[in-house]
Amino acid sequence: MRRCASGLLLTLVILFVGAFTGCLGKSSGNSGNGGISTVSLNPGGIISLDIGTTQPFTAAGKYADGKPVIGLDIQFVVGVPAGATGPSPLSITNGGNACAGTWDISGAICSPGGAGIATVMAVINGTSSAVTTVYVHQHIDSVQIVSAEAVPPQYECFSQGQTWVYQAIAYSDPGNVDITNTVGPMSWSSSNAGVVTLTPIVVYPNPQNQENPIFQIQTTAKGPGITQLSAGAAGTSSNPFPYTTCLIKAIYLQIGGQGQAGNSITVDNGGSIAITATAVDTLYGVANTTALTSPPLTWSTTHPEVAAFGTTTTNTTGNNSATARNNLGGATLTASCSPPTCNIGVVPSLPVYASDGLLPNGTPGFGEISVDVTSTSAVPTYTAWVATTDCQDAPGCSSSLFKVTPGTNPISSITGLPRTPNSMMFNHLVSPRIYFGSDQGLMYVSVSNSTPSVTLVSNSSIPCNVSLCGKVLTISNDGQLVVVADTVSTPGQIYIYNGSTTTSSAPVDLILPNSGEIGKAAAFSPDRSKVFILTNLGNMYIYSTVDALTSVSTFAPATDVEFSADGSFAYVAGAPDMAGAPASSVSAFSTCSLPTVGSVNIGSVATSATPLNLFPSPLVQADLEGLTQTVLALEPPNVQFLTAQFTQDPVLYKAPQLQLTCNPPQMPSFTAGAPVNLGQGNFDPVYSQLVNDGTQLIIVARHLPAVLIFNVSDGTTVSVPLVDNPAPPDPLSASASTDGSQVYVASCDQYPNNDPTQPCGAGSVHIVNTISGGDFQQVPYTNINDNNNPNMCNNQGGSAPLCLPNLIAIRPQ
Repeated sequence: MRRCASGLLLTLVILFVGAFTGCLGKSSGNSGNGGISTVSLNPGGIISLDIGTTQPFTAAGKYADGKPVIGLDIQFVVGVPAGATGPSPLSITNGGNACAGTWDISGAICSPGGAGIATVMAVINGTSSAVTTVYVHQHIDSVQIVSAEAVPPQYECFSQGQTWVYQAIAYSDPGNVDITNTVGPMSWSSSNAGVVTLTPIVVYPNPQNQENPIFQIQTTAKGPGITQLSAGAAGTSSNPFPYTTCLIKAIYLQIGGQGQAGNSITVDNGGSIAITATAVDTLYGVANTTALTSPPLTWSTTHPEVAAFGTTTTNTTGNNSATARNNLGGATLTASCSPPTCNIGVVPSLPVYASDGLLPNGTPGFGEISVDVTSTSAVPTYTAWVATTDCQDAPGCSSSLFKVTPGTNPISSITGLPRTPNSMMFNHLVSPRIYFGSDQGLMYVSVSNSTPSVTLVSNSSIPCNVSLCGKVLTISNDGQLVVVADTVSTPGQIYIYNGSTTTSSAPVDLILPNSGEIGKAAAFSPDRSKVFILTNLGNMYIYSTVDALTSVSTFAPATDVEFSADGSFAYVAGAPDMAGAPASSVSAFSTCSLPTVGSVNIGSVATSATPLNLFPSPLVQADLEGLTQTVLALEPPNVQFLTAQFTQDPVLYKAPQLQLTCNPPQMPSFTAGAPVNLGQGNFDPVYSQLVNDGTQLIIVARHLPAVLIFNVSDGTTVSVPLVDNPAPPDPLSASASTDGSQVYVASCDQYPNNDPTQPCGAGSVHIVNTISGGDFQQVPYTNINDNNNPNMCNNQGGSAPLCLPNLIAIRPQ
């Protein structure tokens, strides 16, 4: 392409006669403050005026000590640029009112003159201001943006770093006369600043005569996306001019750069996992064969409590390192081009997820990196926090919160919860919080503090859209966004609370349109770009900060939603597809949207029953054919293995237009194996979780006094019994460590007359070591101020019903 000469904006020099200072008015003295240091003129810089219009100028001065000049005469001086011929097209009154033409003798009537360039400066007691350059021109009726290069662009987009020069042409009616060389510099802007960098340049058609420069703009492709350029002067702007930095086409991942093959790695806790991402744009293979040097990528993990990228989850280096935390187990790491920082301005948003394929140098890349975090030292000792729902929203009732650590005296402190919790969930940060949902509003406790205390999102319990009443459904993988389903208000609402300590923003309030509709389950995509929300009426709502809220009917109330390893789609349990699959099925819905469809169903598989929960494996097989992920579906009394094969096709450059819509992943195969009976009959699970590196499924169920461990590799089940204390325990809630070595079970340990329909008479937390020791400790609640008080509800008097632990969660470390 042609390269135009570039330089600084036109430097204008004013020639003044030495007698100017003699024309200034007298000053009143400076009161001993020294001479005048600076004079400022407003407006300054460069301005543009229609012939016959007026423009007021003002000036002010300061002494050397910074004090303002008061009572001095100001002289406004009009001139022309150095080398210019002819009179100035501007005249100005003693008071600073300028005319793009000439004033009458009274300074009241401005008569139009000719086009040209004038200069204005203010002088106070011999000290001059900077020069303001004034372009006087005919009225601009329209502005058109055109290419200033010798040949038009070959493609509809520019690769990152590529430059191109544009020019804005100003026209005046009648006759559509080109007046560009009289209007001065145009004001340029971009609707999406992240897509392109704009650099003004000046071209002199005749270097020996620099009176009429041509002002142009050099564009440099910056971030993948689309934008609209605009140029204008004197209040007239061009129509939006489309500009595209080529979208990211595909992303390929490698461990530690190109030297290591494969997509899986085993590291000790505390170690780091270096990952290189290679991103190519839509012109790769069409007009270039190189990767992007500064790809704006988002780095994600499926299990941030096991391996996480810390605070650097977005960058443009193409490299990042995740840290293996002390919580042992498996995790999947990946990178994506996620709006609004990548593929900017495409509506609906067009995320691109990493995929398997060959890099420009011919080495294989992958769609995700599987990490198995182990330890060469002793297995960590985990701590659980326990609460109760038994206050039942009674006024004045304070629910106790305490931590349980293996030992002889595990209850060392108690924190009172002023509102009755209905749900309890840790975020995944190193400095963790427990979030508690309640009918009176959301609250949280930062348990890393030496003396934990409760923070209420709102001190008032009303209105619910301020206090955020309801149950906590999920927390984003970066630990910041909390989804709460309002179970109190009518109509039903979904709140998304931003718990970031660096961001202060109002919660998002999503009003569900159907009477009686309540949020039942939710999941964030790993890159946090979208959240899928399931309701009791068979709808799936898709929320994004980029796209409008949309919904997809699942034709039956779905039961669970979990995202795939690469984040490109979500597994939805109990959701039949458009082709009429039964409710006993699992369907895959794309993360990206079409203009009229919030999510695309890319495949479904029938199951033996409607799954209650889904567990995608953190270890994924990858090859050049795509990714293969195992998903466990819990369908009491069975567990069923599902196998999904999927790949992300590159976004293609399609002449004569770009692809700017959803690119759903392809699913060549989605199959189900024969169901495996756990040998416990039908059961009602209160907790289930895939642990270790995806090799074990932990299950705890009501009226089943044991911890079930399902071995994924051979399909066998081991039962670790809970100790009778004094009767067979009835689990109410449970939580397992990420490696499955420790399970904490909150249970009722005794019913009156062994009648489970009666209120529980005694309870404790069972600490189970699944590797050795079994149920080695049973921790009853004991108020540290009153050893005879087993009631977790305070301020209810001696006749209050017994409140026992029934919410529990293990703290990530």
